[in-house]
Amino acid sequence: MSMKDEPLRRVSQKKQEVEAQAQAAQGSAPPKASKDRKSKRPASLIIAKAEDMRQRQIMLYETGKDPDDRDYHTSAHSTDLKTLMESQNTKLGKDGPACREGSAGIEIAEATTLREVCGKNKITPPQKENIWVRLVKQIFTGIFNVLLWGTVLVEGALIYTGNSDDLVTPIILASVVVAAGLLQWWTELKAENLMDALSNMQASAPVPTIRRSKNERRELMLDAEDLLPGDIITLKAGDRVPADIRILWCTDGMEVDNAALTGESIPEPRDPATCEEKSPPTHARNLAFYGTTVVKGNATALVFFIGDKTFLGKIAASIKSARSKSTLEIQIEHFVHLIAVVAVVVGLASLVANLLDPKPHPIGYIIANAAGALFAQVPEGLIPTVTISLMIASQKMSLRNVLVRKLDAVETLGCVSVVCSDKTGTLTRGDMTLGDMVHFSSPTAMETVTDFSKTDPADKNTLPSKMLRGGIRNNATVIGKDNKFIGSPTEVAMMKAGLEAWGVKKVKDVMDNTTLYEIPFDSANKYMFIAEPYNEGGQLFSLKGAPERVAKFCKYAYVGQGGQAAIKLMTPEMQEVIAANAKTLMGQAKRVLGIAERRANYPADFHWDSATADFAKENFLCDMVFIGLFGIQDPPKPGVKQAVEDCHAAGVRVIMITGDHPDTGVAIAKEISIIPAHGELPPFTVITDKELADKVPSGESFVDDGSDEANKLEAFWTQVVVHARVFARVTPIHKQLIVQALQKWGGKQADGKCYGDIVAMTGDGVNDAPALKQANVGVAMGIRGTEVAKDAADIILLDDEFSSIVHGIEQGRLSSENLQKSIAYTLCSKVPQCMPNFMELLGIPLALNVSQVLAIDIGTDIWTAIAYAWQPKESALMERKPRHPTLEKIVNGGVLVYAYAYMGLMQMVCCWYFYFQAPGIWNNLGKSEFTPEEAHTNKVASTMYYYTLVVGQIAAAMATTTYHESLFKYLAPNGKLNICIGMEVIFAMLIIFEPTSQGIFMTTGLTAKQLLMPWMTFIAISCVEEVRKSFARKSLHAREVAPQNFLVRDVAPQNPLMQRFLGA
Repeated sequence: MSMKDEPLRRVSQKKQEVEAQAQAAQGSAPPKASKDRKSKRPASLIIAKAEDMRQRQIMLYETGKDPDDRDYHTSAHSTDLKTLMESQNTKLGKDGPACREGSAGIEIAEATTLREVCGKNKITPPQKENIWVRLVKQIFTGIFNVLLWGTVLVEGALIYTGNSDDLVTPIILASVVVAAGLLQWWTELKAENLMDALSNMQASAPVPTIRRSKNERRELMLDAEDLLPGDIITLKAGDRVPADIRILWCTDGMEVDNAALTGESIPEPRDPATCEEKSPPTHARNLAFYGTTVVKGNATALVFFIGDKTFLGKIAASIKSARSKSTLEIQIEHFVHLIAVVAVVVGLASLVANLLDPKPHPIGYIIANAAGALFAQVPEGLIPTVTISLMIASQKMSLRNVLVRKLDAVETLGCVSVVCSDKTGTLTRGDMTLGDMVHFSSPTAMETVTDFSKTDPADKNTLPSKMLRGGIRNNATVIGKDNKFIGSPTEVAMMKAGLEAWGVKKVKDVMDNTTLYEIPFDSANKYMFIAEPYNEGGQLFSLKGAPERVAKFCKYAYVGQGGQAAIKLMTPEMQEVIAANAKTLMGQAKRVLGIAERRANYPADFHWDSATADFAKENFLCDMVFIGLFGIQDPPKPGVKQAVEDCHAAGVRVIMITGDHPDTGVAIAKEISIIPAHGELPPFTVITDKELADKVPSGESFVDDGSDEANKLEAFWTQVVVHARVFARVTPIHKQLIVQALQKWGGKQADGKCYGDIVAMTGDGVNDAPALKQANVGVAMGIRGTEVAKDAADIILLDDEFSSIVHGIEQGRLSSENLQKSIAYTLCSKVPQCMPNFMELLGIPLALNVSQVLAIDIGTDIWTAIAYAWQPKESALMERKPRHPTLEKIVNGGVLVYAYAYMGLMQMVCCWYFYFQAPGIWNNLGKSEFTPEEAHTNKVASTMYYYTLVVGQIAAAMATTTYHESLFKYLAPNGKLNICIGMEVIFAMLIIFEPTSQGIFMTTGLTAKQLLMPWMTFIAISCVEEVRKSFARKSLHAREVAPQNFLVRDVAPQNPLMQRFLGA
């Protein structure tokens, strides 16, 4: 039995087993009368029937493949029609595959049971969390929010019990938390249209369906969701394909637009012929997939998969899972936990110190003091600062044609270490172009012409002119409105070349010549033929197609010139030269066509319409004269090669993932520097679908359970993630798998550990959606991209240019750097903010109250911190290796040392120094009750402390604008930061001198001398910073020598802010 009969054999075998089980279930009961058969069937028979129908569906899968496998498998395209129809218990009409006559399709009586087994032809949507529940979670959950709400509750309790009259602090704090939650909630809601876009692809119009009832034909109009496997449907141009279907019959030239699935804008032809075994179903011309559209022709088709089992359904299933946390979310979460620990420790320390103080304190005072110490450590403005900063960065990226849909992708893009890019339309133009015309210059050699401007359709003596004219005349392209071309990409490429060289009029003159006889191109012949009148008498025959097919019909060849005298007898050596040149062109990722012609002299009254295909092949196609070869290519976009090289210089690998042939992918990859142009490629550089076929994990992702499968997958993928540069003929699930493997086994460091690559993935079709969602940064095409791809992506390239990704990576790195500087600046004030609570236990009047802390954190620091988003780059960002968020977090030891132990310490010393400059403050030490004059002295000292801290934060703002560069050289290029610094001073003046603010923040007016003295803080901190930066520059210069390998990075990247502090 042949392999093609295997599905039918399995169906029959399983059917016999099911029937035997049903009979056993009924025991040896005698057959019932005919009347009884019409009554309700026993449950065992219903179960048996359902199992039989379930087995029909399983038979549609490749042998040995699991129907629930995450990848798409089917044998429907490679199974002959007879076997396929019998296996599905459906039938063709009397007239065969067209099914225009006679009973056809599935039996209506089986439809109910089949529906119970297969369900509706509908993609199951994922469960969505209620948006209001999510809002509540955003506002009230998370350790950071719990801390802040805890502080609000404590402040509220103190007010309620009469231990505090500060209403400002809890109101402002609650407002900040709610506003931050609303901002995050709103940005998340904007990115949740993915499944809505998928559902819009599902057919909604009724579908003409053929079923049978007791061998009588029934023509029905069914809703798309009511279709069942085995149904026979008819489609016409403009119809949306309502399920995965096998083409039974179609008109010549039928085309399907797969743009909704693949993003490819060029319609693909369809042909009912059975495909070869083990050929990929996604490339089968006898299949059409759910959600695509018929753009040309009519068809009769068999439904074989519906709903979640379809190609579209498989894609939908792979993107239903929630997106994993971004690198920024993980880092912020890490930072929040760190700060929470610090805050709680400080708060508990204050509480214990109060309780152990020999001088007894009221419980309200103790709680207020501990809450104040804890609150001083919480950067209330962090979340809105990060969110607004990323919004500003995303707006700046949009100016470079990078539209950010998910804000945290800005930071992640700066960490990207691998870019997986689609080929067509991203790395290449997505537009086939005639690049070469090759013809014989001598009997042993061929020459290549790339400049077509000197050709002329009237020139019959030069071979390039003869070639281009033949390519345009023997062409199925139609010129539509606005000179737009409708036809196959290769045909259009020749037409465009002629249009550029000759202009519209000459091209139309050539095309409008009378056609006497024509053989259209088809996949079996692989050539097309046309006969036309020749202006010197007789006819001109032209043959164009695959080089080997054209050369087979050629007895002669033009050598050097296009005149009759240049015709030479074709020799075996010349055939070898043609084959060698064709192979060379193919090796350059070019599609190759051959062209030939000959003069004929049939009588004027010859009946061309009566010529059969056999007659034409025997009489018209013989003794052709070979003219030359066309080399047609989808060339790389301008600037792509430089962009790829820029990525390599920045330590970012570029991997091409294409559905094209491996040779095409390799040729383009060499041309744009993804792989070396010369030399032998090492193992694992190019990976094809055949190599990936058995490298897919059985679950949703890779596991480390020590099983044979896990060990086998690890051995393969650990090599692939390091060496692979081109993946060819891949499926959507393969794309997702490649990203998963890079994230798991990529990013290997010098210590041998794999920290995982940070992956950016480009895509434009629905088939790219799983990989786009899986990637750390999904990048969709704005022009070519489908709505599903855009909804799955984090950013969208508005111009579809690969170079825009490079600009985005640079902006992402700058955003990460500025965000780090912004957070460091925000944390600098935390030490001087919390110390007054502890010093109060030693008898020093409270130097900084909670409302003043809020005035600094919310009133001034938050705006200055946001202004860092406009900070220009300090150094060549794209000459560094990418920052790995696991090894070098935005907030880490270096940031904390700089903020707490260095800048914060200097600020605290200065604050206390000027605090004690207040007249009479020394006399108030150790007192618990104060006279009005002493209370005023305390206010002056507290105001001095507050004002000095504001000046200290201004010094910190200027200091943190650069890592190493001197401010005398860097100056102050960030105008918005300068404005915010000025506003800090103005806001501080309002708090100090405005009467209402004095009552709220418990401040008082200062003298001119008291206002000028704290500026010594700015001078002192700035001088210390300049000395530190000088040492840091010397240390940095000493390290700028080691070459960098963009494949394997160092184990411990240096943290810039740690370098700032250490000067190393």
